[in-house]
Amino acid sequence: MFLFSWRVGIPVLLGTLLAASANASPIFVNNFSFETLPPGGSPFPCGTGCSFFIDPIPGWVNAGGGQFVPGAPGNTNDFNSIPDGTTVAYLNGGTITQTVGPTVQAGVTYTLMVDLGVRKNFSDPGSIALVVNGNTYSGTGILPSSGNWATFTATYTGLAADIGQAITIQLSSPGIQGEFDNVRLSDNAGPVPEPATSALIGLGAIALGFFARRKKV
Repeated sequence: MFLFSWRVGIPVLLGTLLAASANASPIFVNNFSFETLPPGGSPFPCGTGCSFFIDPIPGWVNAGGGQFVPGAPGNTNDFNSIPDGTTVAYLNGGTITQTVGPTVQAGVTYTLMVDLGVRKNFSDPGSIALVVNGNTYSGTGILPSSGNWATFTATYTGLAADIGQAITIQLSSPGIQGEFDNVRLSDNAGPVPEPATSALIGLGAIALGFFARRKKV
């Protein structure tokens, strides 16, 4: 019976965990990977396969930056690789913002994830934040090495005082050439579990309880 309990309990437990994780849902971010270029494209050359332009970034409100096509992986003068697609956003002492469609719900956690890069010839990785009702919730992460990228994360849990307030993504750079890519925003509101999911959770509890009881016998 010991082996039978493990064979039943473990798959059911894994299914329960997967069902729970499915409650996180993505929030639409316009031009999340900065692949959409404005009319005229990226006209200013900066080397082999490399180009850029200054303002505006489609889908975003920005000042002090634009979009940058480094030419990686063929051209590694600036980066060893690009996290997503061929284009990134850059800032020189400015901000890039976007206010998303959903508004704050009490108790819901909103998670922002953005890839930040450090160019080989500059050292400013920039910063990320969620801005709600005039308050800034800054992101954290481990600074990548030169020429590489790392994911930074900012979280905010809806307060009663903020219900219905707008949620704004803010990318900032106080210095030269903060680089950003692959912006993702999600919440844990999720749909109400389907009856089948509720049944699965119940089966998991029964199987694990049965296993615990058999261990004592």
